[in-house]
Amino acid sequence: MINFSPLLSDLQAAIAVVAARERSLTVMLVAVWGRIAQMRTRLERLIGLWRAGMLPVPRTARAGAARALVRAASVNPIAPAWLLVAVREAASTRAQLEHLLSETECVEFLAAFPQAVRILRPLCRMLGIGVKPAKGPRPRPVWQAPRPAAVMEAVTGLVMGPRGRLIYV
Repeated sequence: MINFSPLLSDLQAAIAVVAARERSLTVMLVAVWGRIAQMRTRLERLIGLWRAGMLPVPRTARAGAARALVRAASVNPIAPAWLLVAVREAASTRAQLEHLLSETECVEFLAAFPQAVRILRPLCRMLGIGVKPAKGPRPRPVWQAPRPAAVMEAVTGLVMGPRGRLIYV
């Protein structure tokens, strides 16, 4: 049974915690939180239509139509898996979403509704799902773990250890 609501609600909760804690990321994470709320609403509607057997009428293709508006460059991060770097708790949501997207019922749903694929694509990119490694000699890392600080050598006494804890040697 497809159910994106609990996954996206958990992701929103994790984002809210980090947005309250990290003032420099608050504005961006609140915008992402709202975007995920819209995704959840739209996906719930499409799943309801799919279960009821009602396919929405497809719109006419706009592939050949000239577009007057040109989008400005995005101020949001565009690197794959950037949300995992900002919100580490999103890793569990990523794993659950990957599993959900691999289930047969979900694959059938996504085949029936291309709109759902367009709704999920930005979220999958934010979480790094389905992102292929960059071509070239070595892929550019999205995030690197900080190097551990060197521990001061002392014969006896208190020494600064890992994570800033004092250790008696």
